[in-house]
Amino acid sequence: MYKFVIPGSDTGANAKFLEFKTGFAAHFSTLGYEAPALDEVLAAQAEFNTALTAQQTARAAAENATLNKDTTRRSSTETIRTWAQRVKTNPLATPAMLTSMGIVPASTPSGPVTVPSELSATPSASGTCTLKWKANGNIARTNYVLEANVNGAGWTWLGSTTKKSFVDGGAIPGVPKIYRVRAQRAAQTSAPSAEAAIYSGEEGITLEVAA
Repeated sequence: MYKFVIPGSDTGANAKFLEFKTGFAAHFSTLGYEAPALDEVLAAQAEFNTALTAQQTARAAAENATLNKDTTRRSSTETIRTWAQRVKTNPLATPAMLTSMGIVPASTPSGPVTVPSELSATPSASGTCTLKWKANGNIARTNYVLEANVNGAGWTWLGSTTKKSFVDGGAIPGVPKIYRVRAQRAAQTSAPSAEAAIYSGEEGITLEVAA
């Protein structure tokens, strides 16, 4: 007693079809079959092989597309999130502007924000500067916005954090730089803190710089 079992998997079935086709092609005439019988078997095997190959190619392409999509989403998220944070902490941004970009208040503010106090700036020879300040009454979820002014060129956004310290990685040794910090919560932003300077010859002294 002989049996012919076609595996349940597509690849197994394809291999079985190929095996049968090869043997059938070698013996069909001896078995008394005509050419149309061979053509039918050959066509059946070829059709499934073609369909399986197309499906496998499409699956590989879909996997690659998904991988590319995930990679692109991560990089796009980083870029958009960075700029959203910059806009959110920009003193010029109005509530209407923020809303138009999908930036909404995180929560109802708990009291007014206050100006952070005792800002200090400690540079290092490695090109970093550690900034520290006191909350001065601001609650734990307050966001702090850091701004910098290099050589009197005007204030620019440096970064933001919910901590009371920040490390500036672009503090070039010997290049004068001034820092200030604002407190921000929901739609409220405080006035800037007293300034802290590095490499100016007057570190620790509050400087008057044009806004």
